[in-house]
Amino acid sequence: MLSINNFSISFNETKILEDINFDVKQGEIVTLLGSSGCGKTTILRAIAGLQKEHDGNICIGDTCVSSKEVYKQDRKVGYIFQDYALFPHLNVEENISFALDKLSKKDRNKRVDQLLEQFDIVAHKNKQIHQLSGGQQQRVAIARAMANKPKILLLDEPFANLDSQLRYKTKMWLKNLIKKYNLSAVLVTHDKKEALSISDKIGIIHNKELVQFDITKTIYNKPTNYYVANFLSEVNILPGEVIHSLKLKCSDEKIAIIEISKCNLSNDKSLFEVELIDKAFCGEYYEILIHIKSEEVNKSIMIKSSLNNINLEEKLFLHLKEQDIRIILK
Repeated sequence: MLSINNFSISFNETKILEDINFDVKQGEIVTLLGSSGCGKTTILRAIAGLQKEHDGNICIGDTCVSSKEVYKQDRKVGYIFQDYALFPHLNVEENISFALDKLSKKDRNKRVDQLLEQFDIVAHKNKQIHQLSGGQQQRVAIARAMANKPKILLLDEPFANLDSQLRYKTKMWLKNLIKKYNLSAVLVTHDKKEALSISDKIGIIHNKELVQFDITKTIYNKPTNYYVANFLSEVNILPGEVIHSLKLKCSDEKIAIIEISKCNLSNDKSLFEVELIDKAFCGEYYEILIHIKSEEVNKSIMIKSSLNNINLEEKLFLHLKEQDIRIILK
């Protein structure tokens, strides 16, 4: 449904993205992850036709929409902006109908009524935007994006302005909506938990490149390098002494990592005695910073632990399972 080929873009002399390639199948949700300013939103804007100057091709179905001959044609794309981009001087009904200017008044009213019903905002039909909650405003924005029955839905940080409970409910509701109407969706976010829970595939952008693009479980379990691994799950880099003690094979180009959640602290003796540096209460767990005691290494390790059955006044030891350790590129 959507194909991005050799996509590159520069602003003045500054290269923003270089040689980006990925496809989105019909009914598939693809999330682009990366730090702020890495170019995620720029890709969405180019797909929507809002960012015209770029290299490479963007194809929707069998049509290359990057070419000048077809650039202005209807791309069948719905765009949901981070701030929703609703018109404050228009009410809910008028905001939705704004996207239907090509329809007759009768057909426009019929379509708006369908959308109001579909998104459970009939009671808010005549309200001004400032009278709505954040969740209601988002539903209006989604209804407007869906008004022209798009084939592709573009979502730029769509849950950023919602509290955590509403965020979860809206996320699941939107995921089901995309699947129900068999849309192709591209989501931009910096929230790794959000990306993992909603996506079929994830692309990680770093240093102007798409460093890994794969199905969600694969990219999580088999990250191509440290940046991807640490972006999707907090990890510790294990020092050389640990690698040697556990007899792991690790070349100069690679490192050994382990997820913070899989590092265990105990008073039971192990190969690695540790020193407690700091601990911070985080509700269900503590974040604990330790040093491995050794003449050769003074490496900090972060652990999440409930501290149940652990006496911090006695000797402390780090416990690692070899099957939890991954050897990856730096």
